[in-house]
Amino acid sequence: MRIDSSYFKIALLQCLLVVVSWTAFSQERCGTVEYNNKLLSDKLKLENNPQFEKWLQQKISARARTQSTQRDQTITYTVPVVVHVIHYGEALGAGRNIPDAQILSQIDVLNKDYQRLNADASQTPGEFQPVAASFNVQFVLAKQDPEGLATTGINRVKGTKTSWTINDNYELKALSYWPAEDYLNIWVCDLTSLLGYSQFPVSDLDGLENSSTNRLTDGVVIAYDAFGSNDYGSFNLLANFAKGRSATHEIGHFFGLRHIWGDDGTDCSGTDYVDDTPNQAGSTSGCPSQPHVTCSVDAMFQNYMDYTNDVCMNLFTQGQVARMTTVIENSPRRLSLLTSHGLNDPAPVLNDLGIKTVLAPLSGECSTPVLPTIEVRNYGSNNISSARIRISQNGGAVETKDFTFAPALTALQSTTVSFSSLIFPVGSSLVTFDVLQTNGTTDGQANNNNGQQVVEVPYSIALPFLEQFNTVPSTWKILNPDQKVTWALASTPANGSNKAMEMDFFNYEDNLGEIDPLLTPTFSLITAPAALLKFDVAYARFQSSNDGLKVVVLTNCSADITQGTVVYDKSGATLSTTTSTGNAFVPTADQWRTEQIDLSSYVGQQNLQIAFVGVNDWGNNLYIDNVSLTTTPVHDATLQKVISPYPVTCLEGAVPVLRVKNSGTLINSLKVTSTVNDHAYTQVITGLSIDGGTTKDITLNSLPLADGENTIHFEVSEPNGQQDFNTADNALDIKTVVNKSTDFIPLRQNFEGTFTPQWTSVNPTDGMIWRPFDLTGNKAIYFNAFDNTVANDEAWLASPVLDFSDATEASLSFDVSYSANSTKNDVLRILASRDCGNTYQDTLFTANSAALANGRATTSGWKPTTSSDWTSKTTVLTTLAGEPEVRIAFVVTNGNGNNLYLDNIEFFVSETHIKATEPFTVYPNPAAGGNTNITFNISQKGPVELEVVDTMGKTLVSQTLPDVLNQTYPLSLSSVATGVYLVRVTSGSETHLKKLIVIN
Repeated sequence: MRIDSSYFKIALLQCLLVVVSWTAFSQERCGTVEYNNKLLSDKLKLENNPQFEKWLQQKISARARTQSTQRDQTITYTVPVVVHVIHYGEALGAGRNIPDAQILSQIDVLNKDYQRLNADASQTPGEFQPVAASFNVQFVLAKQDPEGLATTGINRVKGTKTSWTINDNYELKALSYWPAEDYLNIWVCDLTSLLGYSQFPVSDLDGLENSSTNRLTDGVVIAYDAFGSNDYGSFNLLANFAKGRSATHEIGHFFGLRHIWGDDGTDCSGTDYVDDTPNQAGSTSGCPSQPHVTCSVDAMFQNYMDYTNDVCMNLFTQGQVARMTTVIENSPRRLSLLTSHGLNDPAPVLNDLGIKTVLAPLSGECSTPVLPTIEVRNYGSNNISSARIRISQNGGAVETKDFTFAPALTALQSTTVSFSSLIFPVGSSLVTFDVLQTNGTTDGQANNNNGQQVVEVPYSIALPFLEQFNTVPSTWKILNPDQKVTWALASTPANGSNKAMEMDFFNYEDNLGEIDPLLTPTFSLITAPAALLKFDVAYARFQSSNDGLKVVVLTNCSADITQGTVVYDKSGATLSTTTSTGNAFVPTADQWRTEQIDLSSYVGQQNLQIAFVGVNDWGNNLYIDNVSLTTTPVHDATLQKVISPYPVTCLEGAVPVLRVKNSGTLINSLKVTSTVNDHAYTQVITGLSIDGGTTKDITLNSLPLADGENTIHFEVSEPNGQQDFNTADNALDIKTVVNKSTDFIPLRQNFEGTFTPQWTSVNPTDGMIWRPFDLTGNKAIYFNAFDNTVANDEAWLASPVLDFSDATEASLSFDVSYSANSTKNDVLRILASRDCGNTYQDTLFTANSAALANGRATTSGWKPTTSSDWTSKTTVLTTLAGEPEVRIAFVVTNGNGNNLYLDNIEFFVSETHIKATEPFTVYPNPAAGGNTNITFNISQKGPVELEVVDTMGKTLVSQTLPDVLNQTYPLSLSSVATGVYLVRVTSGSETHLKKLIVIN
């Protein structure tokens, strides 16, 4: 069955979300499907790599015909294991640097689980006992390292970060790696969001054209707190994953097993390509009771390839064992494990000189003389005084040289030897070193007598250059470590040119974290005065995917990006140039962004290269185009934003802060002209050091402001004392209102009367503002986003300066009315200033269109007509309590969505409150024990006379409450007799009465 790519990706994401829900633990059980799913055809297929499955089934059938069951049960496959413990400097046995005993416990668990010697094998349900099987594999910690020296099989390395994600796959494994042909590499680290992931087996047999060939990432990654078993000791393991079954599960993937439910989400249509595992709808969480029915059959949730807790797992099936047997006997990097020298104790022999390392040439060299140099080592049992070694290039002998070691090399001693200089041609060359004789005789062990290096000499290019990718440039180089999806030419007719380079992340579903570099030729900046790199990029996310793009500067002609300097690193949302999409992304003309990177710090250097590195997250397509590198200094400053002054303040002097972007090469000085109400002020700022492509906030001298509205024009010019390259982006105009109006809380603004000049409505860029609106007898204030086509236009509604000095608590409520308009997004924020508007440090509230609409939607201009069209919002302001100069601003950012209405803005001197619908409310009523509360809703803040009288007219309580508006006060009548009383409230010329029943 063929399915659409986006459909499958969504289904798989839903499947992974289900995994998250099965435990309170925040990590997913397994990331192998995410990491290494092989669902390839023209588009994704539900059948998982059909050629591989066909080949496997043929091998399984052939093996069944030619080999007896007895042989299956007697053959033992021994696999050497190296455990790379990636810690962060912890002491041995602490945290990520797990103890040896924990590692040994895991190895024992693997042997028992795979050989069905696990103590809980007896817990396999009776209906599954007939198919439960043993895979006679023996996991042993390696005895020899890749160099042939004795090892414990445990390699401890300090990592470069505290935790790792699946997208760090390449970087993580590069920290410590032993050849995957000879070792099962297991990396144990602090793994974010996953318990583990694995790379499926690969083969060069027919039908495996889509399999990854990246040997440098082959192996298994396990979280350090899910590796090992607490049955062997008290280790720091996660409660549900403390029996070592995460490694059992992932190594099942390593030997070709699929998840038992077939990775089809929660449908019953998937398959794990094993006949004796029941069909199952999705993964199983926790540890359910037997039987657990799914897809109309009892689920085999005890299988190691499900997602149950460790304590619930206990079997592989005969079909799974047959599948793993086929893989280990045929897949090249699985079969070769069985004859690895890592299985044997080191056995030194006579006259054994080996090549330890090729020191030169490197994998990347320039077209300059190179002195070929190797490090040789005495791996034998006797001293070595001489050797004959040959160097060859592309299969042809270049030089054979006799070396004399004085003094002689003792056991395990090493030294370096060199040959005559060579200049390698542009392109690829294979350099081979061979030990021909040791101590004048045949070397005692041949397997370490050869060393080789593939040497790449890049092309060179003159500066300046512009590459528009009308074709794939022959002088550029594409590195494709896994031989899968990589950079390719694609049609993008909407970008001016009709071609661009594309990374098809949309269909790059296996090998998450895999990198694909695209390298320029080398170039020289020896005599260049400056260097500016520019390129166009286009990317849309698939849901929340985080594909990445890095730009790395390489030196000395090396293509090893881990040795370069990252000068640009964006992924996911920061890389996006448009909104997310569920379809394969092809950019339109307005979905590109020009990036620039100032490389002037490399001036004076040569043999430089730039690598554009795609990082796969199986998200959506990434494009780059129009790559240029110029060496002429570009003096181009852009005034991006006015940080301050803010739109409403009480200060007559403002200290402006401007955000300036360098759109050219290095800027050290800048002229700034500030014009306030037609009065100009000029300032030259030096010592800036703004690199190209970066921004800097610049603080200016204080400017005088007048009461009321001020118009301010800011303009930057003369970067480095030169004419600005593009003057169109040098200036910005803002409006700032100086409003010194004051008030204190509690406070209410319902817009029924005049609300200015105490409240201020302003747009800092002179666009639309908040305006009063009469809603058939009810007045409110609104912002007309429906008709506002100015993107990100901001309107401010700012309160007077409010005194919170006497408050120990405070809160704010307001009514809002809004209806969403399609996918357009308006945003409402409430900001707070503690210094009367000079700065707004606190964001009290943020809501986008969906949150504001409360389920309402329309494509017409919105106007509320009933009370149900309004929603009440509240926010706590206690962090502002005690502050004497608070200013609150309601800020709407326009998305051309729909009209936004505000009403009944009300400040309280408490965090919790009720809104009385009458001038006052008494509750509870009756008042048991005479204790009750009175909440006011006075139309105008002021003093209130409060009296309580009995039925005889006697006054029992009489007090004046100052500045009453909406507060709640306790009222105690515990000393009076049970009966009916009258509460009388006088506010101004109005008097209001309520009966109160007291029960004492």
